[in-house]
Amino acid sequence: MTETTKTQATPAAAPPVAPPAAPRPLEQIGRADAGGGASARASRAAFLARLPKRRPAAEPKPTLWYTTLQWVVAAAIAAALAWLTFATHGWIPILSPFDLVVHEIGHVLFVWAPTLLMQMGGSITQVALPLVIAACFWWRRDDFAVIVLLAWAAESLNNVSIYAADAQDMLLPLVGDDGSGAGHDWHNILGTLGWLGSTDAIANAVRTASVLLFIVALGLAVLGFYRARQA
Repeated sequence: MTETTKTQATPAAAPPVAPPAAPRPLEQIGRADAGGGASARASRAAFLARLPKRRPAAEPKPTLWYTTLQWVVAAAIAAALAWLTFATHGWIPILSPFDLVVHEIGHVLFVWAPTLLMQMGGSITQVALPLVIAACFWWRRDDFAVIVLLAWAAESLNNVSIYAADAQDMLLPLVGDDGSGAGHDWHNILGTLGWLGSTDAIANAVRTASVLLFIVALGLAVLGFYRARQA
C-alpha cells in the first residue's frame, strides 16, 4: 500500500520593513529634492540672466554739467514745479492741459475694464505715465531726467487731489460734462465705493503724496550734488 505524502507550502518570508524616514529640517520643507532644487536654481538663474539689466554705472565725467549744473538745474525745475503746483491751485500752463489729454487717453485705455476701473483709469494714467518714463530713465542712469519726471508725477498727483476734493461739490468745469456731474470721475468713484463722506481725507492723502514726491525729487538732486562733489 502506497502512502501519499502531503506537503504543506512554506509561507514566504515577509519583506523587511524599512525604518521610518527621519523628519526633514524645517528650512527644507516645501523645497524640491537636491537634484530638483539644483535644476530649479539653474532655471531661475537662466530666467534672471535674460531679464534686462540696469546699465552699469559709468565713470563720472569731470564736466561742469555732470558735477554741478545738472543737479542745480534739476532742483530748480522741481522747486519751480512745486511752487507753481501749490501757488496756482494746481493749474500750470502747458503742463496741466497736457495732463488733461493724458487723463482722457487713460479712460480710453481702460475702456475694456469694469466701469469703476475705467473711471479711475484717467487719474491712474496721468500719474503713472511720468513714473513709467522715470523708471526707463532710471534704467539708463539718467538721474537728471528721473528727478524732473518725479516732479512732474508730483504735480500730476496734486492735480488728481484737486479733482478728488471736488467729488461732492462738483464745481470744476469738466470736458464733455452737461452740468449734471454725471461725468465727474471722482464723484462716481467715491459714490460707488460709499466714500463720499471721506472726500476731504482722500484728497488730503493724495495731496500729501504729492508733497512727499516733490521732497523725494529735491532730495535726489541734493544727494546727487553731494555725491558728485565727493567723487
